[in-house]
Amino acid sequence: MRTTSELLLIADQRRPRTQQKDIGVSDLGSCRRRVGYKLAGAEPVNPSGNIQAVIGSAIHDMVAQIMEKVAEPGDLVEHEVRFAGILGHLDRFEASTGTVVDTKTTGSRWLEHIKLHGPEHAHLWQVSVYAAALVTMGYDAKRVRIEYLARDTGEEYLWPGPDGAPLNPRNVRDAMEWLQQVRDTSLDMLPRDYDPDSVFCLGCPFGGPDGGICWEGHVPERDRRSVLYLDDPNAQKWADELFDLRKQIKDLQDKEKRAKGALDAIRPEMGGHVRCGNKTIDFRRNPKDPTKFSLYFVAGGES
Repeated sequence: MRTTSELLLIADQRRPRTQQKDIGVSDLGSCRRRVGYKLAGAEPVNPSGNIQAVIGSAIHDMVAQIMEKVAEPGDLVEHEVRFAGILGHLDRFEASTGTVVDTKTTGSRWLEHIKLHGPEHAHLWQVSVYAAALVTMGYDAKRVRIEYLARDTGEEYLWPGPDGAPLNPRNVRDAMEWLQQVRDTSLDMLPRDYDPDSVFCLGCPFGGPDGGICWEGHVPERDRRSVLYLDDPNAQKWADELFDLRKQIKDLQDKEKRAKGALDAIRPEMGGHVRCGNKTIDFRRNPKDPTKFSLYFVAGGES
């Protein structure tokens, strides 16, 4: 018997994109170690993938099916492109506005982070490289838009808005410089940009539940991150780093407490939203202790 998740992962493993061994546009800005393995031609050791990626792939497939019926003349859907020799498949190109659209699925908590701080650089690089690839092919691609969809709530967020943003060549240059730095660095010197128990590592072709080839060599029966010490066996350095980080955390906690205490002066009696310059703060009563309030920044409340 196979479970639903197992069947979904098997289906995802058979997709051409999953089987692609060369680096793709979606790798830009991701884990440098993972890209290094791909560039070195390392054989994958973890075929499992992850359910989050399967859900994202399913949404892309469904949108593509619908777009085949509603696409306007000149629109492109799930279109293959190449830029600087890197293969990619853009989600959509709206010919009428010259906008390249990239869809990303995420969790609702991370979506709130995106609303406040904007997309992560990898997402900006990917959609910008897709647009740059179309430009080299003669298309009038001049704008980009990222559409985020929360898996758990269904909420949709369009960055920077329905009209998109002008294509910024700086994002393309940054992506190419990042890739060149990875190419110029020996594999054993490339950092592991995610933790071994993260969703990214667990679904990585070179990672997985046992750490794969990326985290192999760690101290037996110890944290897989112990391999970092074996790579750089300088106990003083690691102890200093931990000491400094804990001090920074304590200092930041003290500063946070100070700022929250100062802002309590403008808290409405029953809580609620308060405009603070170009930001909006939401004072929420603590359900466990009604005399205390938590402060949250309102997504979209910046100007």
